[in-house]
Amino acid sequence: MEDFKNILKWLNNEMTDEELAAFRKTDDYKLYKNIAEEAKNINLTSVNETVALQDFKSRIANRTKKKSKVISFSRNFAFKIAASIALLVGLTYFLFNFSQETLKADFAENKSFVLPDESSVTLNAVSQITFSKSSFKKNRQLKLDGEAYFSVKKGSAFNVETEQGNIAVLGTEFNVKSRENSFKVFCYEGSVAVSHHNTEIILTKGEGVQLTKNNQLVKLLNPKSSAPLWLNNESEFTEEPYTEVLAEFERQFKMKIISESVNTKVLFTGGFNNKDMNSAIKSITLPLNINYRIKDNEIILSK
Repeated sequence: MEDFKNILKWLNNEMTDEELAAFRKTDDYKLYKNIAEEAKNINLTSVNETVALQDFKSRIANRTKKKSKVISFSRNFAFKIAASIALLVGLTYFLFNFSQETLKADFAENKSFVLPDESSVTLNAVSQITFSKSSFKKNRQLKLDGEAYFSVKKGSAFNVETEQGNIAVLGTEFNVKSRENSFKVFCYEGSVAVSHHNTEIILTKGEGVQLTKNNQLVKLLNPKSSAPLWLNNESEFTEEPYTEVLAEFERQFKMKIISESVNTKVLFTGGFNNKDMNSAIKSITLPLNINYRIKDNEIILSK
């Protein structure tokens, strides 16, 4: 167990100079160093222990094929090889899982974070991003589930992946909303490239795109807007499904809405204040002539 702890400290560059000097004198230092190098060559985007094991065996086989004579392995050396393969799989799994960072905002809140490259992100309610904290400075790529506003430091390509489309930038400010029934990207500074299936649209300051119910990207224009309204606790909608309006209300106020007796397929344009529930429910029901009543933590809608 103590040896394994030392290996982890070495992998994470947490050893003191004295500990590192002592570790380099051990018999197994070169072996573990080679294993770590092999682990780095394995694709970590989707780790499968069986694939990792086969990958390592293949590398060993290719190296031994270059030798013309048969090598006889001692029992002790064979045991070390077996242990090394097991350690390789374990290290691969460790490097993938423990390098992932997830940042979240819960119901009725938004949160701001500084990323490893000094870019900043603000998450709207019930949103999260996931990225590799160990390699983010070199590979600025993250996954978004929900809505977020990014202020990106200039540098290498910065990529945001969502279930509905991807966004690529170099240095800019933009907002991405990727929910179950809504996908919208708006650029506030610089330029961004939004891709969905085989379509790519370049946005500059004051431009946005929205995914329609026909699965098409449509351009939006709002040159006067300097930031998304939700940063100031206002939710806004432009011809979005009423189901998404109700879902956003639930995220902002942590309330359940019962809507079986109303038509939720209609498109809604408008908004509500994220800090005043009574005002908010009126803002999204009165324009559609919908009645409501509040019972405990539920709001029941009716015509």
